[in-house]
Amino acid sequence: MMYKFLLIKFFLTVILILSSCSYNEIEVRKKNIQAYKPSKLTLYTNKKLDAEFRKEKAKINKKYIIVIDPGHGGKDPGAIGINGTFEKDINLLFAKIIRSVLSSSNIKVKLTRTDDRYLYLRERINFAEKLKADLFISIHADASKNRKASGFSIFSLSDKASDKEANELAQRENKSDFIGGLKIRHSDPLIKDNLIKIFQRQTMNESSKIANIVIRNIKKISIKNRGHRNAGFVVLKSLTIPSILVELGFITNKKEEKLLNNKRYLTKISKIISLSILNYFNQTD
Repeated sequence: MMYKFLLIKFFLTVILILSSCSYNEIEVRKKNIQAYKPSKLTLYTNKKLDAEFRKEKAKINKKYIIVIDPGHGGKDPGAIGINGTFEKDINLLFAKIIRSVLSSSNIKVKLTRTDDRYLYLRERINFAEKLKADLFISIHADASKNRKASGFSIFSLSDKASDKEANELAQRENKSDFIGGLKIRHSDPLIKDNLIKIFQRQTMNESSKIANIVIRNIKKISIKNRGHRNAGFVVLKSLTIPSILVELGFITNKKEEKLLNNKRYLTKISKIISLSILNYFNQTD
């Protein structure tokens, strides 16, 4: 009994530590959206996808809260495309699209940022924790020195990265905090305390579950899929909220940069992820 009490006390302490963040707002820039012509290789037609979405949405019999986190923002542009596209703008556009797609369901969607502002990684986690969110999804666009690198990826948290590239990506994304001048404190409970691993194990399992559902569904449309991978992303280190990080494609690939500026293309991917969210909640309900 005392052990359970200590665990609850520890959890509440962590929430209080995470509650000291503030947000500064800046106006967002508008992007030009181009027309998208669906590939003939598409396995999931828009009609079939919409029908499956309606079917799954009808099964949701309780209310959920999910947090969509558009990565980067403000003074942190994220990756920059060949034609000058800022990753932060694509991330925000996609987050707003997925919020719109899920707007008529029992799922309340909250964004960590709704405009072009800078947030520390722990502010993003804190935002979701305060809302007692059921799911956290961080949105990004990938980058590589290899201009031919392409494809959609899903990441979940793991003690060890699944591959060298995943580890390098996590290190790059985790540096976002240092752009704002933050240095991780030696006593930071999100990273240093061994008890965190106990709390996170079940959360990591649930995160892996939703990631695999997304990959299963993304295979039904004609985009390159790099699969479900793992790495130590700071933004995924919530103690209690299943969390995944989505890489929509490579902004450093000329073809994919064009697609990432395409609202119809992003809408299709958002429907796949939204369907996956419904699948996940219906499986765990």
